Amino acid sequence: MNRISSLFICCCLMIICIADARAVSAPWPAEVSIPSTRRIQFTSSIDHESYTLFIRTPLTPPPPEGYPVIYVLDGDLLFGMASDISMNVARSPVVVAIGHGILEDMEVVAKYAMHPAGNTSPIGLADIGGAMSALRFHDFTLPVAAHHRAPDWTGLTPENVGGVDNFLKVLENEIKPKVAASIKINSANQALFGHSIAGLAVLRVLFTEPSAFRTFIAASPSIWWDADAVLKDEKKFSELVNSNKATPRVLITVGADEPDSPNPPESFIATLPPDRAKELNAYVKMASEWSGMVAGAKNLADRLDQLHGDASYKIQFTTFDNESHGSVIPAALSRGMRFAFDQ
Repeated sequence: MNRISSLFICCCLMIICIADARAVSAPWPAEVSIPSTRRIQFTSSIDHESYTLFIRTPLTPPPPEGYPVIYVLDGDLLFGMASDISMNVARSPVVVAIGHGILEDMEVVAKYAMHPAGNTSPIGLADIGGAMSALRFHDFTLPVAAHHRAPDWTGLTPENVGGVDNFLKVLENEIKPKVAASIKINSANQALFGHSIAGLAVLRVLFTEPSAFRTFIAASPSIWWDADAVLKDEKKFSELVNSNKATPRVLITVGADEPDSPNPPESFIATLPPDRAKELNAYVKMASEWSGMVAGAKNLADRLDQLHGDASYKIQFTTFDNESHGSVIPAALSRGMRFAFDQ
């Protein structure tokens, strides 16, 4: 089974319910630290979720205008990687990785674990992947039209998806101010990075709030979500660029070995009961008409490159050879930071 199919199955086969938080300690010990880092934890007054910000500050003093900043989505997983990469960037940025502390607090895992109703077994390490998938789809996706929904048994119900706009309010109104209050930053030189479903969130910000960041890095963005619904604001964005009212820098990347379709393989569908296989096959047929992972990203980059805005407006598209949906992340992060700050 290829990587993207595995991700789809992991993310879609979520039976999400609230479980008793009987184990609240960190699942793994951590005896090694990353120099020049700090953590900020808070509960949002906007979406009432708990957040953990993992922050790395450059070892050198801030320039007069303040440090540049990169906000990294999926921060629980990507903080260490992003921190290492930032040390090799000419204008080393502050790294702010946005997460929920899911690798550190089993209470967060318990809240989002994919335990079936009635299951009384303790929350364990096996639940972390399902909980992380639940949080990602909650934070980074748009609401789904009723006629575009996956079967409810996949866990992708209206209650469990579609929180991207609230998440972005948290980012703009709570996370950015907390970072600015604790570190001298250059508010005019901030970047946003997201991969896959998080790349979809990056495009949502780009099209609706193009001045929120100087640089947008959408790695393997899931444009296909809800029949390309994120593209509904592309026309408005294009008009802003063409009238010189928006001048973002945009990098879109993909891995050359990524399958264009996010749908599960037929071999998996064959393992399902007939009624569920029929439902999922209907969804797969419908979703096959939506933008492909690779082709959709390339076509979007081509359209954005045709816009005629201010000279500071820049579009770049990069394909990484021999990289799959998962393995491409380090390359995309590295290229993204260089695109944002080495110029």
